[in-house]
Amino acid sequence: MDILILGLLLVRDAERLFGPGDLGGVKPRQVLELLVLARGHAVSTEAIAAALWAEGREPHNVTATLNTYVCVLRRSLFGSCRDRARRTIVTGPGAYRLDLEGITLDVARFDDLVLAAQRSPERPHRIRLLTEAVGLYRGPLLEHARYDEWVQEERTSYEDRMTRAHLDLARDWLGEGDRLTSLRHAELALRHDRYSEEAYRLIMVANYDLGHHDAVRRALERCRTVLDRDLGVGLSPETSRLAACMQARNCTADLLERFYPQPAIRVPALAEGSVA
Repeated sequence: MDILILGLLLVRDAERLFGPGDLGGVKPRQVLELLVLARGHAVSTEAIAAALWAEGREPHNVTATLNTYVCVLRRSLFGSCRDRARRTIVTGPGAYRLDLEGITLDVARFDDLVLAAQRSPERPHRIRLLTEAVGLYRGPLLEHARYDEWVQEERTSYEDRMTRAHLDLARDWLGEGDRLTSLRHAELALRHDRYSEEAYRLIMVANYDLGHHDAVRRALERCRTVLDRDLGVGLSPETSRLAACMQARNCTADLLERFYPQPAIRVPALAEGSVA
């Protein structure tokens, strides 16, 4: 079974495909999402209740209600295969958990790929790993649950990780001499974080090397405007130094050595994982 949450929830099991509306209702779907985000760890009934209901709005019998939701969820996913249903969505003392045996999660694969890239000293290998990682992205994590407060922190975390992965790809493609691909990844990084000065700097360097000096100036002004208008801050010293070096017509090799020394990968710390 594959469970994808980078975008709309999607569950693939053999020939069957389940979307957010195929799991017996909003609450059973949210129970599954909470268990997926727990990555196989038990989630207490108290934690689930806190996510599903506002304080003071819980049902009279939380345990019985959650048991009903879990039964609905099991039936929606597994039909009459009750043994498999109970083995996969496990009921424990005051808690539930998702048994990950036989289940692949797109977020786990993403984390493993990024961690492997962080550890790799070889640029082509990093590019391959990170390209596969960003290819898993179909949209913001649990995109359909945009108003559910309990998912906001995880969603922001993965937007930050996606930004970092695109920035690192932009840096590595610069090192490979592919300025157009570097530009593409820097622009994609800005889609995830429009305040990323590093993305603007990468756009400036790639355009500078292509001889597109008007594009360099536009990127700098774009950065300056966004930061001033939305955040009330000016350019960072690093961005200002880069602009000064370009105005002085420093060669691209000097810019790369000064502003983008190896190693390029600086991703957030993640849980241990492995990539085949």
